[in-house]
Amino acid sequence: MVDLKETNIEDLENFDWVAYFEYNNAHLLKLDYTKHDELTEEDIKCITPSIRAFQIGEGSEGKNLKRRVKKYVEKTKDYPYEKAMDWFVIEENRHSQTLKKYMEIYDIQPLENIWIDKVFRVLRKLMGLECEVIVLVTAEMIALSYYTALSNATNSTLLKTICKQMLQDELKHVVFQSYTLHKISRKRNKILNTIVRAIRKGIMRITLQVVWIKYKKLFIKGGYSKNQFKADSISYLNQSIQIEKSGKLL
Repeated sequence: MVDLKETNIEDLENFDWVAYFEYNNAHLLKLDYTKHDELTEEDIKCITPSIRAFQIGEGSEGKNLKRRVKKYVEKTKDYPYEKAMDWFVIEENRHSQTLKKYMEIYDIQPLENIWIDKVFRVLRKLMGLECEVIVLVTAEMIALSYYTALSNATNSTLLKTICKQMLQDELKHVVFQSYTLHKISRKRNKILNTIVRAIRKGIMRITLQVVWIKYKKLFIKGGYSKNQFKADSISYLNQSIQIEKSGKLL
């Protein structure tokens, strides 16, 4: 399990997310796509269902998200946030394209759609920016366990490097989105905040159950039991909620 504190951000309130994203985009890990013989047939069979699902889940134009971000920025005057969210969408799409390129090596065909991704996209559109971010950060916290398991599941050097980059990115994404929730909730009624946090816990529990049922073979091969996957996911959520409450990495 990774820890959100590993991001080493001491002052979230004044952290320059745009500068971070620009630097990160310019200093990506080197990926050698010439390695064509690292996976066995058993490996390919094991990773295919999940990697296809996460590949489609990572990719999105983010039109609805960007529209809501724009409204939020117009209201709050938090202008750097809009550019930071543009970078966030760019990184998510880079993740999708990286997975797709890896899949092409082994002729793993991408999916056109998947029901759980459709459900997530519908949930994101139900309410405003906060709902979008809650769904996004839930997926990112699940991804922290997934990319750890995917890295451990095979001996592919390239896949391990891809997962390392994904984990570095997603760790920052969780902190970034958790702090967004802090900015939204900090002036709101305590009772309403308690309700929203309870909803977040419900969404996480449902999501981790669905992901485990669908992709447990990959997680088990990657060193996870169901209890460990659940414990890690809930721990990430609790850390995210602490950021949302305090605005700090505790």
